[in-house]
This record gives sequence, C-alpha cells and structure tokens, in this order.
Amino acid sequence: MLISTGEHESTRYGFRMLLEMGCADILQPDVGWCGGITELIKISALADAYGALVVPHGSSVYSYHFVITRTNSPFAEFLMMAPEADQVVPMFSPLLVGEPVPVNGRMRVPDTPGFGVELNPDVELVRPVTRLAGVRAGLDPQFQLVTAPAASPR
Repeated sequence: MLISTGEHESTRYGFRMLLEMGCADILQPDVGWCGGITELIKISALADAYGALVVPHGSSVYSYHFVITRTNSPFAEFLMMAPEADQVVPMFSPLLVGEPVPVNGRMRVPDTPGFGVELNPDVELVRPVTRLAGVRAGLDPQFQLVTAPAASPR
C-alpha cells in the first residue's frame, strides 16, 4: 500500500524529514500552503531524489500546470466543490473565469498566458475580515480597528 501525506506540511524541510524517515510514497503539498510554485518545484526535486511521487493537494490551475511539467507527478487531485456532488464545479468558482474542469476523467490546461484564468469581474469585492488601520497599527497607541463598510448594491 502506498502512503500519501503532506497537504498540511508547509515547508520543504518538513517534506525532507518525511522523505528521510521513509514516511511517505506520495507527497501532497498544497501550492498555497507550501510557499508557491517555486517551493513546490523544490519539494518535487527532493521527492524525485527519494523516488517518491508528488500529487499536489487541490490548488486547481496552480497544481495542474505543475503536474504537466513533472515526471514524478502522474496525476492531479480535483476537489469536488458542488455541495450536492451533482455537478462538476471548478475549485475557485465563481471567483475565476476560465478555470478548467475534468471531462471524461481528463484535464486540459488553458494555453492562454499565465495560469489561463482571470478574476471574474461580476464577483463583488469585499473585505471579509476586520483589519488594522495604519502601517504601524501594532506599535502606535493611537491605532484603531476598521471594519469593511457594508457593500453597496451594484
């Protein structure tokens, strides 16, 4: 039985420990959590040196583009995002336009610039969390908490 792990590991050093200790046959770094594409490539090189596979955890177009460039990454993980599991919905829907979905078990990445997706202009931009005002908020005794104003209808 092959053992897969790593979606919550956040550095190549942690992945190196997993490989050195023989704890995993398949590494599953998350592109957003492990430090981005550059770090994912470094993790993949480490895994290749140990004869391990890399199947990035979710991450949609960011992992799809990685997978098609690596010899030790045989397939991509597609996360089913439809609440009722009754349709195939892109991971970042509705935020991204042009995000690919599998058809008949196969994925085709866009051949447009970058990752081949764009931000959806129809999605309202809101700040979902409270933030501190000012650059020195943590050091300035005069700092104040600022909340996002209610979104106005378009």
